[in-house]
Amino acid sequence: MRSKIILNKNIMDRRQFIKSAAITTAMIVGGVNATTSFAASLTKSTPKIRWSMGWILWRDYKGSAIPLSEAVQNLSDLGLDGIEFSPRKDELAKFGFTRESFRDLLAEKKLLLSGNYFGGDFHNPQKHDEILEAFKNTVENVKFYGAKNIIIGPPGRGNWSDGQHAASQDNILVVDKIKAMAPFLNELGKIAMDSGVEIGLHPHLNTIVESPAEIDLIMSLTDPKYVGMAPDTGHIQLGGGNPLEIIKKYKERINYFHLKDVKGVFNRPNFEPNITEMGQGEVDFPSIMKFLKKIKFTGWLNVEQDFTTMTPYESAAESMKYLTGKMKPIYT
Repeated sequence: MRSKIILNKNIMDRRQFIKSAAITTAMIVGGVNATTSFAASLTKSTPKIRWSMGWILWRDYKGSAIPLSEAVQNLSDLGLDGIEFSPRKDELAKFGFTRESFRDLLAEKKLLLSGNYFGGDFHNPQKHDEILEAFKNTVENVKFYGAKNIIIGPPGRGNWSDGQHAASQDNILVVDKIKAMAPFLNELGKIAMDSGVEIGLHPHLNTIVESPAEIDLIMSLTDPKYVGMAPDTGHIQLGGGNPLEIIKKYKERINYFHLKDVKGVFNRPNFEPNITEMGQGEVDFPSIMKFLKKIKFTGWLNVEQDFTTMTPYESAAESMKYLTGKMKPIYT
């Protein structure tokens, strides 16, 4: 049986209670889209930063399977603002949801969709039609939930026999793949922008955008108007970069964050041993938060925990203690 950590939830004052009740009543009486109404209700008093966690922590847990509804309840209990949810094929149906019923559950729990991760072989023209169709569906899905962020995962690297990892699995140089995918990312970014959605390139270990030089190359080849950045602090650090310096360098293009704490040296391809709960690794989050405050960053900060030795709830609660105690106060 998974152990539970009982956390005291903040009690709303009378004014907030009345405000929330009015919003809920308006949803019921007006018969409007619940998630859209809830999102709209926040815009007048939206905090500069919103905090979310990814479904991946619960989805990929190596213990017993955890229902999606339990993950949503955990996030609500912990006081998060949203969930990053990138639905796999038939995943909602697997847990007994339709898009509409899942949207309504999020609204009931006062959670928003923060973003949707999207990956593909963007460098390969033969796959562009397939990727375009899937991407347009993702844009539509993001809009359905009232969100606007798509996190772009680069193609995999894959050739572990190459000590320098300069070539990927098909022996095409990583540099050439980056150059090949840049125009297509611009195209996807324009499609997203025309729909009120934005994409952010996400540097990731074991992909062709991993090192600082690879980050610099893809950012130099893409149009800032269409392609933003969604840095992952842990992947950048394990990939040989300094998260704070890269954030400073591309501050004008950052539209989303993956917060990941890590420690030690990355031994390809497995980075699970490097992942820790927030505040237990080597990433300098206080300095990052101070800089975000300096540049008046607004948007989503998503805790991306790929692996834990705890239960997902315990892991999320541990990270939330660090967010609440060390990170949030910096931006207030």
